[in-house]
Amino acid sequence: MIDVSSEFPITRRAAYLNTAAQGPWPERTVAAMHANAQRSQFLEGEPAGESRVFADTREQLGRLLNASAEDFVFGPNTSYGLNVCTHGIDWRVGDNIVVPFNEFPSVQYALAHLPALGVEVRSVPWQGSGPTVDQIMAQVDARTRAVICSAIAWDTGYRIDLEALGARCAAAGCLSIIDGIHAVGAEALDLAALHISALSFHGYKWLMAGFGCGVLYVSPKAIDQIRPVFIGPRGVAGSVMGTQAEIEWLPGAQRYATGTGNQTSAWALNASLTMIEEIGLPNIAAHNREVANAIDAGIRRLLPDAHVWRAAESAHQSAIVVFTTGNAERDAALVDQLAAKGVVVALRPAGIRIAPHLFNSHHDVDRMLAGLQQTP
Repeated sequence: MIDVSSEFPITRRAAYLNTAAQGPWPERTVAAMHANAQRSQFLEGEPAGESRVFADTREQLGRLLNASAEDFVFGPNTSYGLNVCTHGIDWRVGDNIVVPFNEFPSVQYALAHLPALGVEVRSVPWQGSGPTVDQIMAQVDARTRAVICSAIAWDTGYRIDLEALGARCAAAGCLSIIDGIHAVGAEALDLAALHISALSFHGYKWLMAGFGCGVLYVSPKAIDQIRPVFIGPRGVAGSVMGTQAEIEWLPGAQRYATGTGNQTSAWALNASLTMIEEIGLPNIAAHNREVANAIDAGIRRLLPDAHVWRAAESAHQSAIVVFTTGNAERDAALVDQLAAKGVVVALRPAGIRIAPHLFNSHHDVDRMLAGLQQTP
């Protein structure tokens, strides 16, 4: 088991099992933000927008996710990256994009402009905890330009087979666009092996770095199929001021950058990534799975009549465990009663969502299960 409790004061106040909503900051991230604020107060260091923190953080992401630093670009959030991708495709009337039914709203919003362009948004029906790759690819045809979905479902914790999805989309000649907000920081991902086209995520959940620093990864193989929609000085080589010269895009995903980035949030992400890199994503994923398995087993033991949405196959399981008593009012009451006992979980449409991360321990699991056992 990983022990980083000294970095997380929240562990001394509560059993916080809600990283899928927002992750707490490590002490080192708080310290980095204090240092950045002091530099800003006295205007010390490099000018805004020129700081090496952006380049350093892209290098960190490249090492963690096995990709080139040039494949990453920063934006404000996950939705921004998804919109960059869906707006950047050169759509034709009659094209389609495939998306699982009941996807997270940010994914669905990124598709809202497509029907006006004559593009069909195809919904994939599924039952259980999540769609299979076969179910998704059954909706793909010769006019499919992209498949878009979450790496891990927000409401059931279902983990899709990204490797199979990426490979089959590539074979079918369509892009694979992934909302990775519940995967990056919690799972070991090898982008070079996955063959996905694009991955958009944000720093405020499993990366434990707060709001304002989203990241978009675009594969070199997909870069020419997703054109930049927004144009700014940070995405082009040279200057276009006062000329009609053809725009020369920067290599890789940096072409999607516009103006000065959020340096403050980048410092937070940089600091949190140092901890993640020190521990290692495979170790974090194994820890999270061990804690989640204990939660899953405990719920099934204490509440045998409850429905646990977690997939039966370990390959489709994540750190997220969702269960319901079958009664929405009782689910809500359980969440409130656990909160009163210092156990923080979340109520979502499918039921009670429990999301442990690297700072959680079996003590937190025991505290949560004791809370469930003591509730009527």
